[in-house]
Amino acid sequence: MLILIELFSKEIKLAFSEYFPLNWQEIFGNKNGIIVEIGFGGGEYLQSYASHYPEKNFVGFEVSITSMKKANNRLKEFPNVRLIIADARFGMREFFGPKSVEKVIMNFPIPWDKKSHERRRVIIPEFFDTLANILDDGGIFELATDVEWYAKQTIEIATEKGYFELESFVENPDREIKTRYEQKWIKYGRNIYLLRLKKIKHIEVERLIGGIHEMPHEKVRINEEKFKELHGKIFKENASVVVVKGIYKSTSNDAYLIKVISSDKDFQQHYYLVAYPEEDRNSNWIIKLDSSSNPYRTPAVKFSVKAIAEFLEGN
Repeated sequence: MLILIELFSKEIKLAFSEYFPLNWQEIFGNKNGIIVEIGFGGGEYLQSYASHYPEKNFVGFEVSITSMKKANNRLKEFPNVRLIIADARFGMREFFGPKSVEKVIMNFPIPWDKKSHERRRVIIPEFFDTLANILDDGGIFELATDVEWYAKQTIEIATEKGYFELESFVENPDREIKTRYEQKWIKYGRNIYLLRLKKIKHIEVERLIGGIHEMPHEKVRINEEKFKELHGKIFKENASVVVVKGIYKSTSNDAYLIKVISSDKDFQQHYYLVAYPEEDRNSNWIIKLDSSSNPYRTPAVKFSVKAIAEFLEGN
């Protein structure tokens, strides 16, 4: 299994992986239990946790490149930590197999209480479907927040389908390991709410990229004039939506670069396709992903290659 890990870096480049879900025993080199933190920030909490429990493996999710740089520097000496830049709603489901995680932790997430921000929320019913699959039997989801309504809403969403039960709900807990923000809120006398939910039922979930992570490509005879009509085109198939945002022609050869946005339901990716004639110039063209952008090969990404190839093939 190919996973790119930069020297002295805790970040793993999972878009280059050859197979999903990942073999975490191979990545860590042991069979130790896995604890996941969603939104690791500067990495202070992960550092403390990994120091207290060297017999456990830790995986952190973030979307901030700045946070990744800070955490990387802080955690570079910890062999039991790996960091990922990805939307945790996608990554938790796609990167972990059934019953492969002991515990998942979220510390002080933004509640995104406005209607216009709903799509950014992690705490949605589908998230607990994922947890009911990847957590081991009796596995724990732990949430720390300073927003009481958010904590109570989380309990309602998690227990609604019967996959989880509330193990504890504590106001102003004395946690063994505290985040930087938690220490700050305590100093200011702000209430903290800690809840722990235990998995009591296992379910199966549908993954977008399970199995071999192959590179999609098409070989077609194209009508080169169709490139002029491609910009702005929208293609749809089931839950996959593809939008062509730009077309760029090479000044040195006949190749084209196609800027694409694709969506699999709520998971969106920006990337490029490249189109170029075969070397023998027998009128066949290759349409494939540009390796520099390297998105996850979801159904929408595979569909984008097929749909654009078929469009360019038209008369």
